[in-house]
Amino acid sequence: MRNSIQKTSFLIFVLFLMINLAFGQVPKSSISMLRYNDDFSAVKKDTIKKGFDKLKYISLGKNAFISFGGELREQYQYYDNLNFGDVPPTFEKTSVGQLWHRAMIHSNLEIGSKVRIFLQLNSTLRFFNPNPLTPEIDENQLSLHQAFIDYSVDKNWMIRAGRQELGYGNNRLLTFREGPNTRLTFDAAIVKYHNEKRKIDFLALTPVVSKQYVFDDESFEDYIFGVYATENVISKKLLVDYYVLNFNSENRKYNFVSGKENRQSFGLRIFSQNPRFNYELESTYQTGTFNQSDINAYAFSSDINYKIDQKLNLIIGLGANYISGDKDKSDTKLNTYNPIFSKPPYGLAAPIGSSNIENINPYIKINPIKKLSVFASVYFMQRNSDQDGTYSPGMTEVRPNPRELFASTKRGIGTQYAIETSYNLNQNISFAVDGAYFQAGTYVKETGKGLDISYLSLKSTFKF
Repeated sequence: MRNSIQKTSFLIFVLFLMINLAFGQVPKSSISMLRYNDDFSAVKKDTIKKGFDKLKYISLGKNAFISFGGELREQYQYYDNLNFGDVPPTFEKTSVGQLWHRAMIHSNLEIGSKVRIFLQLNSTLRFFNPNPLTPEIDENQLSLHQAFIDYSVDKNWMIRAGRQELGYGNNRLLTFREGPNTRLTFDAAIVKYHNEKRKIDFLALTPVVSKQYVFDDESFEDYIFGVYATENVISKKLLVDYYVLNFNSENRKYNFVSGKENRQSFGLRIFSQNPRFNYELESTYQTGTFNQSDINAYAFSSDINYKIDQKLNLIIGLGANYISGDKDKSDTKLNTYNPIFSKPPYGLAAPIGSSNIENINPYIKINPIKKLSVFASVYFMQRNSDQDGTYSPGMTEVRPNPRELFASTKRGIGTQYAIETSYNLNQNISFAVDGAYFQAGTYVKETGKGLDISYLSLKSTFKF
């Protein structure tokens, strides 16, 4: 059955590609990463709609309309020395290829100027990999991915309630997590205040546990409430995010000790959106309790870049992170930073998350031709504290090995070299080829097999 689904999906992708090439219509509607932010304004006034724009505004009377959209993504990945060669006993292979399949479809119903209902179904599958599945990442055969209602109180205030994707700031704490096959979604109630210079979201949410089978998703016992705001202080030159988030979990684990966590994050992010020179600085301080321990953790992130050539969109940049780890396993304080529900910070090749880590990241971006984008980067990584291990992007401690607790004062995690290329045929169809090589550092070698990781990804995406 799964093979037939894959063959059908491939044929659908080829069919849409042929239709797109044959008719060559440039869509007027705008497609966003968060699909509920798609812009239909240019389509509403058109009396003659062409191509996929016909699905973007279907009148249901004087004061209502419905639109439809979707996504089909096929991604082949190859890993050599998965997790530096250190995998659980249930894994058959450390060098493995796999195919990720993602299909999503959504509808957007707007009734008058007050009410909006958004629904989205998701189906993700994994093929050819003999190792055990991770449902939260690899496979969710069919799920109600988003289902929420908006009510606009007036031009500034809105209430949104239901299942929804979220993305704030640079996705370092709350994100929909685009990289993995199955995106992250939340059951949430949000009160929004937006005007021309300020956006404030009052949040109460719990993440959804993605399960493998049909309509079997669950909710975490974790929850978050807080405020996230963005201020446009000086147009393009100075924008500010500030946030307070309270995170509560009944079952978290640090240094292989499980317990209850109540953590508050206080953050400030300043950034720019200038034509040439841009900067981003973000600082987060965390306090609270984990079991009987007091939390005292922090993260500092920065990114500075400059556009050298406007025509080629040639940009050089330097990023850096300084993120705390636990300073003393025997005391009553926890210094391990929790990125909560962040994006995979170093791509899909690296089994490394944003905790107990220091790194610098020089990079370069270029568009050698209009539709082709190339991004090359190097990450130099080490532990912040030798009293704490390294964590996955999902905050599972992966080193030292819990079955063989190595004592190591080494700090070197390694160096990752990565290149990402994408070719956007048009707004609907894109292709990407990514590669990475992660050279294991001294700490990784001393606490396990410490083999170097190689990674290759081939991806095709159709969106409408």
